[in-house]
Amino acid sequence: MRSFCGHLLLNISLILLLFSASSNGYSDLEVLLKLKSSMIGPKGSGLEDWEFSSSPSAHCHFSGVKCDVELRVVSLNASFAPLSGTIPPEIGLLNKLVNLTIAAANLTGRIPLEMGNLTSLKIFNISNNLFKGSFPGEILSGMTQLEILDAYNNNFTGLLPIEVANLKNIKHLCLGGNFFTGEIPEKYSDIQSLEYLGLNGIGLTGKSPAFLARLKNLKEMYIGYFNAYVGEVPPEFGTLSQLQVLDIASCNLTGEIPVSLSNLKHLHTLFLQLNRLTGRIPSELSGLISLKSLDLSINELTGEIPESFSALQNITLINLFKNNLYGPIPSFVGDFPHLEVLQVWGNNFTRELPENLGRNGKLFKLDVTSNHLTGLIPRHLCEGGRLETLILMDNFFFGPLPEELGNCKSLTKIRIMKNLLNGTIPAGIFNLPLLSIVELNDNFFSGELPTQMSGASLGQLKVSNNWITGKIPPAIGNLRNLQVLSLEMNKFSGEIPEEIFNIKLLSKINISDNSIIGEIPPSISRCASLTSIDFSQNSLAGEIPKRIEKLKDLSILNFSRNQLTGEIPGEIRYMISLTTLDLSYNNFVGRIPGGGQFSVFNDTSFTGNPNLCPPRHVTCPALINQAKGSGHGQAASFTASKLIITIITSVTALLLIVVTVYRMRKKRL
Repeated sequence: MRSFCGHLLLNISLILLLFSASSNGYSDLEVLLKLKSSMIGPKGSGLEDWEFSSSPSAHCHFSGVKCDVELRVVSLNASFAPLSGTIPPEIGLLNKLVNLTIAAANLTGRIPLEMGNLTSLKIFNISNNLFKGSFPGEILSGMTQLEILDAYNNNFTGLLPIEVANLKNIKHLCLGGNFFTGEIPEKYSDIQSLEYLGLNGIGLTGKSPAFLARLKNLKEMYIGYFNAYVGEVPPEFGTLSQLQVLDIASCNLTGEIPVSLSNLKHLHTLFLQLNRLTGRIPSELSGLISLKSLDLSINELTGEIPESFSALQNITLINLFKNNLYGPIPSFVGDFPHLEVLQVWGNNFTRELPENLGRNGKLFKLDVTSNHLTGLIPRHLCEGGRLETLILMDNFFFGPLPEELGNCKSLTKIRIMKNLLNGTIPAGIFNLPLLSIVELNDNFFSGELPTQMSGASLGQLKVSNNWITGKIPPAIGNLRNLQVLSLEMNKFSGEIPEEIFNIKLLSKINISDNSIIGEIPPSISRCASLTSIDFSQNSLAGEIPKRIEKLKDLSILNFSRNQLTGEIPGEIRYMISLTTLDLSYNNFVGRIPGGGQFSVFNDTSFTGNPNLCPPRHVTCPALINQAKGSGHGQAASFTASKLIITIITSVTALLLIVVTVYRMRKKRL
């Protein structure tokens, strides 16, 4: 009934539209101008060169428009223009259209039923817009020549259009990235012409669609991501002999990886990640001789990497992270001639990394975090100058960092913390132009940091909990994009370089638990982006800089366990962002300021300062001792006089006692 009503409504609207067109004499030029007025962009922008002209062929020269010999529009491509309106029903008057492509244009509204008049269409692409409502399958009934239907990434709802199954020439069908519900219609398996099927990221349910194995011409299948099927990877998919891409990631699949997939000799991409697959990786998958990308990550797989995988000589990407795999990473992995990405973090791999890893000159991403790997870091990881990401943290690697890494200008990220590495950090690392993150903390690095640094992109520098000695280099001030500086728990000495506080983006600095001396540089108040400061457990002296209150975004301030003196600046009460303050175990004197932000801090913030008094304490010996020159000169003078008189009296009494004893002894003799 619904289908009949839909067809009736479509036919009526088409008749009315055609009658209107003939009576009004709409030309393709006028239709295009109507489209422009409806699909208008922000502030009237978009399709600027679509302007009225008396020339009968003017519209054929509009951007994105092509015409046939009769000056009828056969191709309309308004993609990537800054549009925000809707498609008007007049589009149905362009009944000679073969190619309608309006992608990534931010159009909204519903698809007009009048599009059903576009019976010559071969390409229908409205992907990456904001169309809503159910997809009107009725409009497809007359599009018998349609080869490409792409409605990816819109806001369509309801069931998948069953009418698609009647399109006998369609090769490319993509309805993913919408909000369809229900199951994949089994009738879709009748579309024998189909080569590309994209139903990913929708929210589909039901049994895993084994019936799609009937699509014998299928080359690419994307049916995962936010879908939730019941069952396993269909073994029947092993019969899709033309398949090149199989992507059924993140769709709740269970069971083991079927051995039958090894029959897919043309398959170059196999994505099964983010499921609940169990068992071992089938050694038979080595039969995928065309395989380039293999992603089995975030499952519950166990066992070792099969030795037979040495046959995968075309492999470029291996993602096995977050499983329960164990054993060594086979040495042949380092010999793969095209390997670019190796990510196996979150497993139980042991022994060394393959010695030849990176020798092929193509490696650009390596992540082996949280395994039980040991041995030396291979020297050839950046052999071809392409390595971007090096993440080896939380393992048992030992020995020095290869000096070659200091020359790897392609590096953007180094994360090697929590290992057993030692030696001096290669100086070149601090001068790499693209490097943004350096995390070398929790190792046994020693020596000094280099005196020259110029890493223009470096945003995080973390070398805490090592054995690094020497002074903190003033050259750190050259790292103008630095946001986080973490030098704590080392053996640094000397003073804090003022140059550090010229870094305008610096938000966190931690140099605690070292042997830093001298005063806190007053220039710290210029570093307005600071949110966290930790200078604790050093030998800093002097007073807190008076202009510390200029740091309006500061939330953590820790100067504890130093030798700081003087009074606590009362201006701190105005630092409303400051939530954590620790000034304990110093030599501060006077009264703790009250009011404002000081009401947030508890007593532990000030403990260990014997000459520091609570805000409302009646007597404060420290203030009495400081009274001289503070407006209480008479009291201070009186106290000094009493002290002098006491000393003179004591000395006189002592002399009298000595004289008396002497005379008594003399008289006795």
